[in-house]
Amino acid sequence: MANQPALDIPDSSIHIGTLQLDRPFFLTPEQTQQINIATTGTEAGLAQSLEAAGLDHARSTSVAKAVLGDAAIGASVGSVLASPIAWTGALVGVVSGAVAGLPFAPIGLVIVPAIGGAIGYAMVAAPFMALGAGVGAAVGVADGLINPAPAIQPDPAAPQPS
Repeated sequence: MANQPALDIPDSSIHIGTLQLDRPFFLTPEQTQQINIATTGTEAGLAQSLEAAGLDHARSTSVAKAVLGDAAIGASVGSVLASPIAWTGALVGVVSGAVAGLPFAPIGLVIVPAIGGAIGYAMVAAPFMALGAGVGAAVGVADGLINPAPAIQPDPAAPQPS
C-alpha cells in the first residue's frame, strides 16, 4: 500500500466515475481508499486509451468517468432485475449444499448450504449484471461524447502570467 498514490478524495465517500456514494458503515476508511484507488486507476487507464484514440484530455476524462459510473449503475440495475428469478438458483444451491454438507454435520449443514445459495444466486444474477454493466457503459460512452466536456479550471496555486 506504500506505493499507491494518495487521492484527494475524502475517505468518507466512494467514487466510481461520476457516481459518488457515502461510505457504508462496514467499510473502514482504508478500505474505502483502496476502492477509490482502484476505480481511479481504472478511470485513468480508460482515459489514456481514449486519448490514444484521438480524444483530447478533458473529453477522454469525461467519457471515462461517465462509462465507469453508468456501468456501475447498470450492473446494480441488472442485479435488481435478476433477483425475482435468481432466488430459484439460490434455492437450488441451498438444497445442493445441504446434501453435500450432510457428511460434515453439524457445521456442514450451516456453511455449505450458505455457500451453495450464494453460488446459485450468482450463477443466475451474474449474466444480468454483466448485461446491465454493458448497457450502462454504452450509455456512458454516448453521454460522455454528446455532453460538452467540462472546462479545465486553472490551478489557483500555480503562478499566474503577468
